[in-house]
Formats: sequence, C-alpha cells, structure tokens
Amino acid sequence: MSEAADPTAPAPGAPSEEEAWSLVLASWGDEAAHRAYLARFADLEGFALAGGRYRAVLAERPQDAMALRMRAELLRRATALGLASLPRTARHEAPRWVRRLILLAAVLIGAVAIGFAAAVMRSFLGARS
Repeated sequence: MSEAADPTAPAPGAPSEEEAWSLVLASWGDEAAHRAYLARFADLEGFALAGGRYRAVLAERPQDAMALRMRAELLRRATALGLASLPRTARHEAPRWVRRLILLAAVLIGAVAIGFAAAVMRSFLGARS
C-alpha cells in the first residue's frame, strides 16, 4: 500500500513549495501566479498549508484584496473536496409489503369515493334503484 502524498513535495521538475511561495510573493499582484500556486494542491493537507500562507499575509495586512480572494478560493476548493469525499448513502426504500399496502389503501379510497359520487348523483337526479 502506498503512503499518503506529501503536500509539499513538488512534481518532477517543479519548484518546491517554498520556492513556489517565493514566486507568488515576488509577483503578488498577478492572480495567475496565485492560481498556479494553488493548482499545486489537490488535498486538504495542501489546502491547509496554502491557507496558512495566506493567513500569515492577512495577519500582516488584513485588508489585502488578493489574500482575501485567494483565501476565499481555498475555502471554496476545500469545501468542494470535503463534500465530494462524503460517503454516499443509499436511498431508504420502504419494504415491498408497505408499498403494496399503500397501493391497496389508495385503491379502496378511490373505490369509496367513486361509490359516494355515484350515490350523490343518483339522489340528485332522482333515480331510484
């Protein structure tokens, strides 16, 4: 069985996480650089690491628009990944006998309603049986 992937381990030929973050800091106003940095991460551990980086920037500059935007993007990605990883549950379906009982009750109620309507129509029209 393989070990979990290290979120800071770079892909072959890619800069390390520290180097990638340095590139982001060097070109802070370039949203493409931020998105390229975020694209390195595909799991919650990686998102937590990147979130820590942006949280540190926001601690220094609370109103930084880029840091706020990237934090929101990280939150969106982490939420989507978390919801996608929730276990799926099968729809609860009533046993067959319960469904048949409900069908029988519906048929009986329908028959009673039709009989009542027929009796009302007979009395209204004056027909005698």
